[in-house]
Amino acid sequence: MFDATPLVRLPPRVTEEEYEAILEKSVEKLEFRNGQIVMMAGGTDTHSLVKSNLVRQLGNALSKRPCRVYDSDMKVKVEASGLNTFPDASIVCGQPKFNSEKRITLLNPGAIFEVLSDGTEAYDRGEKFWHYRHIPSLKTFVLVSTAQARVEVFELGEGDQWQLTTFDGFDTTLHLKHCDIEIPLAAVYDKTDLDPSTPANDEQG
Repeated sequence: MFDATPLVRLPPRVTEEEYEAILEKSVEKLEFRNGQIVMMAGGTDTHSLVKSNLVRQLGNALSKRPCRVYDSDMKVKVEASGLNTFPDASIVCGQPKFNSEKRITLLNPGAIFEVLSDGTEAYDRGEKFWHYRHIPSLKTFVLVSTAQARVEVFELGEGDQWQLTTFDGFDTTLHLKHCDIEIPLAAVYDKTDLDPSTPANDEQG
């Protein structure tokens, strides 16, 4: 989740090496895009809960498999385009590949997840997905709504074509073909404002 406005106190364009030096000293997560640095914005209550629910469910589903589930602390680099960003979650099955011994920048995610917000949805669906499609290892890209119980899954099929499957509603089960896992949408949206079993704010003590 990112504010699309570059940091005004930083140079309008920087090199990746300059970006890495700035990031190392920053208390914020910073995205590097087209020679510019973009600051990560804070998320809503629902965004935060959906993200944490998602990471937990993915970790549980893959606990007995040779797969690693990373949260938004793990930076992903698209080597072909130079984008450095922090997806809300990512998965590597097999050996992770990093760009240095520091192991802070992942190069070979097999699946990437973005939890949508009003300010970032257009970017996540458009330019950011365009960048992600240049990662050779990527087979699954998932967009998780925070406006309704809806998850959109793009999976790489025959002929390198991305195929979309939409999962709607609390009674639906999310299926990720390449990861071979299933997760109930009710678990993804548990205790959020979208969860029909969660009391309204004025009912909470």
